[in-house]
Amino acid sequence: MQTPLKSETRTEQQPGTLSYLRFPVPTRILHWLSAAAIFVLLWSGFWIFNIHPRLYWGEVGYFGSPAIAEIVADTSTEPAQMAIRVGDASFDVTGIMGRVNRQPFVRVFNFPQGFQYGATRALHFTAAWVLVVSWLVYLYHLVSSGRLRRTWLPSRQELSPANLGRDLLNHLKLHRPKGDAARQYNTLQKLSYLLVMLLLLPLVFLSGLTMSNSVTTAWPFLFDLFGGRQSARTMHFVFASLTVFFILIHVLQLFVVGIVNHLRAMITGRLKISMEED
Repeated sequence: MQTPLKSETRTEQQPGTLSYLRFPVPTRILHWLSAAAIFVLLWSGFWIFNIHPRLYWGEVGYFGSPAIAEIVADTSTEPAQMAIRVGDASFDVTGIMGRVNRQPFVRVFNFPQGFQYGATRALHFTAAWVLVVSWLVYLYHLVSSGRLRRTWLPSRQELSPANLGRDLLNHLKLHRPKGDAARQYNTLQKLSYLLVMLLLLPLVFLSGLTMSNSVTTAWPFLFDLFGGRQSARTMHFVFASLTVFFILIHVLQLFVVGIVNHLRAMITGRLKISMEED
């Protein structure tokens, strides 16, 4: 049996179950603060993207110039025919992504009443800085508390092909861990959290900052890093989409292991697990 971590001490024992402190206060506060910031970022980013739903590569991009991906609509028909184009491939999404206004560009949904591009962009950057600060503080907490080493870094045995294959199979089967296995992150969880925290989120931040004139004035090397302002916008869209994909998988796994139990634990810190072995 694994020795309980300092932040995971037993607090209550019931027949067949164990209730213990799983998430320390800093983790809970930063989790919900980050969740709120991400919600605002996705909401505001959606409307900002709809102003110009085309993606380019390089420094400049405008209607009439080649796009590597775009949402297009033919408003001469009723309903308007919509498609997503990626390179030479085209995917019909008529009736799937909402209705199209008769405008020179596509609006997948109507803008909120009183929509203002400048204010929405300012809100987007404000939420981004909240997420950046939360990310920095959480990284400091992970390292200073030893939680990064104890709970996130996989051992050599966990990285073996046999163990990775077993974890992948359990995920595909929507297997619900019990006993000692439920008290720690599995290898795929550890690897995904490390990739998101140490690679994906920094790329989201840097590509987003490349679209800020004030930031690129101070850090012009960002243009070289991403190959231009429009390339940074395209990569920002890709990285943000990967973040959404991670969140969807994360929520799906919460339903598998017990969403009420884990949401309660992220509020109170205490998680209840079944001590029955599989």
